[in-house]
Amino acid sequence: MRRLLLYVHFNKNNKISDHVYYQLEKMRPLFSTVVFISNSQLTHEIEEKLKEKQLIEFFIQRQNLGYDFAAWHDGMQLIGFDSLKNYDSITCMNDTCFGPLWDMQSYYDSFESTDDIDFWGMTNHAKVDVRHIFINEHLQSYFMSFKKSIIQSDVFQNFWEHVESYSDVQKVIDNYETQYTKLFTDAGFKYKPVLDTVPLADDFFHSNFTIHYPHVLLDHKVPFIKIKTFDLSQHLSPYLLQAIEEKTKYPIKHILDHMSDVSLPTPPYLLDRKVLEKAPKVYSNTKKVAVHLHTFYVDLLEEFLTQFEHFHFDYDLFLTTDTEEKKEQIQVILDKNGKRAQVFLTGNKGRDIIPMLKLKKELESYDYIGHFHTKKSPEYPYWVGDSWRRELYQMLLEPADNILANLETNENLGLVIADIPSFFRYTKIVDPWNENRFADDMNVLWKRMNMPRQIDFSQLDTFIMSYGTFIWFKNKTLQPLFELELADNEIPSEPIPQHTILHSIERILVYLAWANDYDYAISKNNIYITPFVDNKVLNIRPESLPNTFINFDNIGGIKGALHYIYRGPGSAIKYIIKRLLRKGK
Repeated sequence: MRRLLLYVHFNKNNKISDHVYYQLEKMRPLFSTVVFISNSQLTHEIEEKLKEKQLIEFFIQRQNLGYDFAAWHDGMQLIGFDSLKNYDSITCMNDTCFGPLWDMQSYYDSFESTDDIDFWGMTNHAKVDVRHIFINEHLQSYFMSFKKSIIQSDVFQNFWEHVESYSDVQKVIDNYETQYTKLFTDAGFKYKPVLDTVPLADDFFHSNFTIHYPHVLLDHKVPFIKIKTFDLSQHLSPYLLQAIEEKTKYPIKHILDHMSDVSLPTPPYLLDRKVLEKAPKVYSNTKKVAVHLHTFYVDLLEEFLTQFEHFHFDYDLFLTTDTEEKKEQIQVILDKNGKRAQVFLTGNKGRDIIPMLKLKKELESYDYIGHFHTKKSPEYPYWVGDSWRRELYQMLLEPADNILANLETNENLGLVIADIPSFFRYTKIVDPWNENRFADDMNVLWKRMNMPRQIDFSQLDTFIMSYGTFIWFKNKTLQPLFELELADNEIPSEPIPQHTILHSIERILVYLAWANDYDYAISKNNIYITPFVDNKVLNIRPESLPNTFINFDNIGGIKGALHYIYRGPGSAIKYIIKRLLRKGK
């Protein structure tokens, strides 16, 4: 049996995710020839890796014009349209799915042994004829397998030879994806999908089962799940992940890694999967490790030195502070406790973040870096700051051995942050309206760091961050931040207001890791608080809160203010008057 696989790849970050390698490894034994066609710009090293692993025979790199249909055309052209007739089957597929969830041999054996099937695939889309929308019934094009009976036909050859490279994806859909099935069936050929959705159409609201009803695909053992499902049906994603784990042996890590990479790394369905687990191996203690502690409150230094006793690995300690007097006090405490450290004066601007960035040269040779500071919260009763600090100890200092072991065993992991301290579970401080006030500075920082990935922070509700900026990270993960030249006048003086560049840096770290191709993990808070607390706190009615001025710029300007008058007439009227006066000047 001579089979040809035409495999189309696209990744907006010009790389290959692990789920693609896995897919090719599982499909490869079925085929005599594999043509890998990339609509992304991949390196020569990636091409060589694919060939060294014997996953492909031919490699085509092209521009993303015509999308997958034009790419399959180019693959056929490489083989030669006349030579296609020498194959018993031709499979056209792309990398827009995770899978196979089950072994593919039985699927090929079943369909290829059935004489009255000329082409087959995974799922079909029922005919749609509603108002001004008409879509032919068609076999969905992410996986199509054609048998010799149709390959040798003029209608097959003519269709594929005349595929054009449209720049508009809708033209590809209208001219090829929704038309080819009817073209071939009108010519007398028959098709069958693994899951025939046509008989099910009346029982479900949506016609595209691949996006909206992944549970139906799993129940019918469709071996591929569309990647789009996880982003477009996020409310189902936690259950879909669990079902895949329960029903198949597919490595779920491929899904988590790819979705973190090509989507944002912070959708709700991924967060629970980011919680740090016990590493498969203990830390080897062979890396260079630096620990930075900004020591503003010298009276807490001994407490931190005691916490550092949890570190069963070699590390160099760097301390920063703001006055010569404190530096002398620090040295006394170090001598008293028999500890060695390098102590630097970094001034009293920039809280803990800028002092760390000022150690750029000292830290650049280290593999792993832990960043901490003598955390207090003077504006609150002392027990708030104490509880916050002690929870950070429990999350990032006490389990440091396991954190470094995870950094070592997982090459993609670049940043470990703390889970949310309990104080923020009992208070409604973090909300989308307040967080949005940091977005402009974050966008400016992103542009200044010349990050390769696009993101608009003003479109995010809230940010995943380490509250208090206690973090462990690999050196390269935050390198653009260290390279950023911040002028002294950009750093606010004490006491700092609530919305500053420092707060923006605190919120940008996870996304910075993502843009540098690193993942992040959350170190678990062991204090259990029932989710009913979140439910109550986050759903406090606005009427029960103190009256505050609302910035309606973010919710529709004057129209937004008018819309919200019934909720806060005073704020809305003040805003409208303010805007009108501004226009009159």
